[in-house]
Amino acid sequence: MFQAFSDAFYKELQEISNSYYKVFLLTLFPLICFGLVVAIFYKGVAHDMPVVYVDNDKSDISRRLLFHLNASPTIALKNEFASPKEASSSLSSSKAYAIVVIPEHFKRDILLKKQPKVTVMLNTQYILVGKIIKAALLETVGTSSAQIDFVQSLAQTPSTQEAMERLTPIQLYNVAFFNTYKNYFYFLVTALLPSIWQIFIVIATIVSFGSLFKEKREREFFHGRFIEMQILGKMFPYTLAYMAWGIAYMYFIYATLGWSFHGSWSVMFFGMFVCVIAYQAMALFFFATGFDYARSLSLGAVYTAPAFAFLGVTFPIYNMNTFALFWRDLLPVADLMELQISQANYGADVMLEIDKISSMGLFWLMFIPVFIRFRQRLHV
Repeated sequence: MFQAFSDAFYKELQEISNSYYKVFLLTLFPLICFGLVVAIFYKGVAHDMPVVYVDNDKSDISRRLLFHLNASPTIALKNEFASPKEASSSLSSSKAYAIVVIPEHFKRDILLKKQPKVTVMLNTQYILVGKIIKAALLETVGTSSAQIDFVQSLAQTPSTQEAMERLTPIQLYNVAFFNTYKNYFYFLVTALLPSIWQIFIVIATIVSFGSLFKEKREREFFHGRFIEMQILGKMFPYTLAYMAWGIAYMYFIYATLGWSFHGSWSVMFFGMFVCVIAYQAMALFFFATGFDYARSLSLGAVYTAPAFAFLGVTFPIYNMNTFALFWRDLLPVADLMELQISQANYGADVMLEIDKISSMGLFWLMFIPVFIRFRQRLHV
């Protein structure tokens, strides 16, 4: 039995060495894709996003407000326009993400305590960008407003401490956990890399078996009693290769970049191994449904490509509808992502991870119909 596994394993290594496409799929292609994702998000924090403005007051206070806005690391004031209508062309042409409009009599109304309103027009088509700019604008305008109130309070009381207490009678103390710098590299790349990784696992597994059947060499490769062990032996080089890639991206994120990992590496890597086998079982199931190479590749792409949207990283799980939750349950990488978060952020005990690893292990049951279909196809 083990000899059948071993023979199939070494045969597949020979197949890979004779195929530039398989070598590319196992080595250079993942490196290019992972490198591209890292290169796109390497800055981590969005900054200097273009904003245009309309200053209808042109007073020293309005200029001070604009100075504070431009001093924000998130915002870069680009151009001044005479009216909001003229400025709107910058939004429609994507040359700016927001318009700040300072009203007439801005300084006068502040001195008379009439609470003038600064209008901000945001392009919320870019949801994330709009949210970041809105937060930066609120923070900057709030700070400028507090400075003005502080100066006015000083006119009523000579005590700096009392003026501060009048300004902020209730203070809010925020404590940020895990992603303390609001770094989008940590937020997105830690989920994007596994999402790309699982695509490669499925496609490479289908390519391995599909090319063999396409060339009508399946009976040459699979023969004898232990067909099941030969199937496992043939897929195992890809198991090892993509385990290596999984370990590589985890090492890059948490060791090379220095992000904290509070849990157990052995638990994480064991879960990753279970996940790789789970995806290979699904890939073989797609192929074994009809032994159609092109169709199974299409099914694999449809199955894996949208995975990132269902991980619960960019959209909360508890707001997903029934179909989204159902589709998420069909993705082993969703459980792997939960395992990664609980181990990296919380350092959860291994007993709390059994359900996640077991959920991925249930996909191994797909080998049962795969083995049956292969035996039927090969008439053994």
